[in-house]
Amino acid sequence: MEAVLALDTYYKDHWLEIEPERLDRYEKQFQWSKANERLLEPARVEQGQMVADFGCGPGAIAIELARQVGPQGHVHALDINADFVARAREKADRAGISERITVHHLTGERLPFEPGALDLLVAKSVLVYVDDAAATFQEFRRVVKPGGRVYAINADWGATIVEPVPLDQWRTFLDAASHAFRNPLIGRQMYGIARNSGFSSVELQVVTIPDTGGRYVNHVHNMAGYAREAGRISEKEIQAVLDIVDRAIKEGTFLAVNPQFIVTAVV
Repeated sequence: MEAVLALDTYYKDHWLEIEPERLDRYEKQFQWSKANERLLEPARVEQGQMVADFGCGPGAIAIELARQVGPQGHVHALDINADFVARAREKADRAGISERITVHHLTGERLPFEPGALDLLVAKSVLVYVDDAAATFQEFRRVVKPGGRVYAINADWGATIVEPVPLDQWRTFLDAASHAFRNPLIGRQMYGIARNSGFSSVELQVVTIPDTGGRYVNHVHNMAGYAREAGRISEKEIQAVLDIVDRAIKEGTFLAVNPQFIVTAVV
């Protein structure tokens, strides 16, 4: 008997167990890049800092953070997926910096730190999946020391543009995949949530790095997979979007805009 997809908890469940094909896509998708460098530069990582990477994935950002904090600093990489945890540890070993990275497999909502243990906590593209974003920001504030910072980055799926996919067709495609996110509109809401979480100051930036080379195509294929699993639209409708994207890549007319909302909250 075919298993029934639990749409109400899928946003979390699909990170606990990841099939090999999707793991491989994430390896390509989550590599350190110039785009990541631009997004993380305002976090102002410093030598000697104690930093956490919340939702570290396969570890590429944690490795770069470890390089930036130097031998006197330390990075704690945290994720709920056991394969990501193993891959992050392997990357740290291969990079020769395992002594300055501790990788944690999270199994609950509470972070494994004493109050005020961190100088900086980075959360990139992960708050869209948490059960309660307000409670998560409060937990961030607990573990960051006075004067330290929480640096949260997230897209807002209602603000994405993929050309030349017609707007109505793209919105239907996104809606069919929306069960994969606890809150697809978290980008626009993070500022207000952080302001209500007791931080001494909160700043907001919105950074847009247009993609004309196809970097965003992996995201589109992930969305297609989610839409197929939910069964809310037909395979023909899904394939129509993929065909438009593939054709635009070949013709050199592809454009994706996926604004990143960045909140810097000071404890």
